[in-house]
Amino acid sequence: MQFKSLPLLYNEKGNLRTVGFELEFSNLGIAESVQLIQQLYGGRVEPQNRFHQKVVGTSLGDFTVEFDLTLLTEKNYRKVFEKFNINLEDVKTGNGTLEDDVELLLEGIVGKIFPYEIATPPVPCTQIGQFEKLRQALYEHHAEGTKAFPTNAFGTHINIETPATDTETILRYLRAFLLLYPWLLQVGDTDLARRVSPFIAPYPEAYATLVLSPAYHPDLAILIDHYHRFSPNRNRPLDMYPLFAALKKDILSTYKDIGKVKPRETFHYRLPNSSVSQPDWSLAQEWNNWVAVEELANDPEGIAQLSTEYLGIKAGTLIGFDSKWTKRIEKWLT
Repeated sequence: MQFKSLPLLYNEKGNLRTVGFELEFSNLGIAESVQLIQQLYGGRVEPQNRFHQKVVGTSLGDFTVEFDLTLLTEKNYRKVFEKFNINLEDVKTGNGTLEDDVELLLEGIVGKIFPYEIATPPVPCTQIGQFEKLRQALYEHHAEGTKAFPTNAFGTHINIETPATDTETILRYLRAFLLLYPWLLQVGDTDLARRVSPFIAPYPEAYATLVLSPAYHPDLAILIDHYHRFSPNRNRPLDMYPLFAALKKDILSTYKDIGKVKPRETFHYRLPNSSVSQPDWSLAQEWNNWVAVEELANDPEGIAQLSTEYLGIKAGTLIGFDSKWTKRIEKWLT
């Protein structure tokens, strides 16, 4: 499958927009994942700790491989022992330390639930096909994804650089996503474990109604304030906090209930499954679904028309809105 081209290839500075992926999986550890990256793209390893390593200087840039749980990556488990004045690094056990034993035990327990993650470097959007080699290698080395186990709420995240950072552009993309969200759930066959998990919680209906209203024309500060007031949650299918942190760091610093946010001028698209264990899956499938959001975002008349229809159908539907709306979107797309 071919990767579709973005309708806007360049950012407001005239540079090709960049894209990075985050792949979540199990059944393949950090050491093996690091080796795969080096075999495919070169580079050298810079260990941060047992659960967080980097492969830097590759042909594409710097990769990060980590266990997707701050309990381990940030060694938060130490706090329990520190309360009893126990320094895990100082207690020797066999050839290692007590910390090594604790980490091995914790990895064995939480590794059944939480995934490992490879975060790729951002590359020009015309070069994202180079990540297919990584996807193929994970499949060949028996990495397991969302459907391998009923509780595997694993995802494939895409970080797409914004074409511009003005409020009107951001609002068009947010509206386009809200309009296409029910269709994206269906076309992406979003796994039940992911739907019921807290990791991709849908935006509240009240927020979608506010944003899609034709009279809604906020400035950036108000857009951010409304986003946080209605949706103080990092676990949305389209996480806008990294972008807002890059544009208004002073505002984001006042929000104490959303955890650590890495500022970057990207749309953090979190909805797709991780299907690394399926032979017919490719990153292009998930990417091409996102491109539909891009195409609608750059069709202001389409946004206006579909927003009016969305609000009208929503107001008149008690049950089955998503099904009705998905059919309308399929008609629009064709």
